[in-house]
Amino acid sequence: MNLAETQELFWELLQGRERPLGVFVGSADLPAEERVAIYARMFLHRQVDALREMFPKVVAALGDEAFFEAAARYVREHPSEHPDLGQLGRKLAAFLDRPDLRDLARLEWARGEVFESPPAESLTPEEFATLAQDPVEFMHYRVRLIPALRLLELEHDIGPLWDETAAKAAQLPTQWVVWRSGFDVFHVAVNPDEARAVRLALAGASLADVCAALDDPQRATEALQSWLAEGWIAAGNGA
Repeated sequence: MNLAETQELFWELLQGRERPLGVFVGSADLPAEERVAIYARMFLHRQVDALREMFPKVVAALGDEAFFEAAARYVREHPSEHPDLGQLGRKLAAFLDRPDLRDLARLEWARGEVFESPPAESLTPEEFATLAQDPVEFMHYRVRLIPALRLLELEHDIGPLWDETAAKAAQLPTQWVVWRSGFDVFHVAVNPDEARAVRLALAGASLADVCAALDDPQRATEALQSWLAEGWIAAGNGA
């Protein structure tokens, strides 16, 4: 058996698959089967620990033992396929049995994504005010949001789950914006109108269309001021 074949065999054993162990050396005190089992347990626990770091709120909601069981099943059914262990949890949300925990996991995954997103300069209120000096050009200005921002549309109100004030989340459609400012990640619930405006902005819509989604000049002004204050709008040419 050559090196590549040995590595493939070892990988399959780490996944918990039954394979012949004749190629591995053991001893009277520690047979080959137990040696391989030690590595397999270590490999499983390392992956579960990585998932714990990615989804601490799901851990809190499920409890440590139940999370370990779910995570162990997950890594066996979805073995790591990427050199970055940080990508291991990308399918966990869809894997979880509880629908409310799926939404909670989606929020945690989005927070991880925006933390890793490339940096970008945000448009300042002063720059925005300069754009407003030409009303026609201003309304045709195409809004660009920073790369480190996501819009989530979930089926549950996961706020109490996130705050750890409830054991389950009520089934209620909610919309969330997740973003990074500096090295800190934030998320906030937004109403359906603002979610539509964010969706349009993510698609590069004009400022006129973004404001129209908010259906009221005062609300549009307040929303844009909030977006500027939080650094959601990217600097640069929006023509």
